[in-house]
Amino acid sequence: MPNLTTGLFDNTPVAGVRPSSTLSVNISNDDTVTVDVLIEGFFQSGTTKVMYVQEAFTLTAGSVAQRNYFAEFDAFEFQFIVSTEAVKVTAWGKDAAGNLTTAHRVVAQEVDPF
Repeated sequence: MPNLTTGLFDNTPVAGVRPSSTLSVNISNDDTVTVDVLIEGFFQSGTTKVMYVQEAFTLTAGSVAQRNYFAEFDAFEFQFIVSTEAVKVTAWGKDAAGNLTTAHRVVAQEVDPF
């Protein structure tokens, strides 16, 4: 099972405003069979990662799922455990107005294995 991560995003406020208030995740299943997906989200508290998101679901062949998660933390990370390498994940931070935050974006080719 491939294990993927966004890596730790720094999201400390600039002039009192965080770069991202939500994280939008797109997951596509390019396989010919239904796949299992587990999403785990963490925020950093001191030197500890604290899980605040855990969502498991199946994704049918050729379909796409979009999820949006709260991200108003100083640092956060998302991990994706998928049942096949044919699953592609992209993630984009969004500010409070819903605009994409380029500082917090990870396209499928950049999601790292862990």
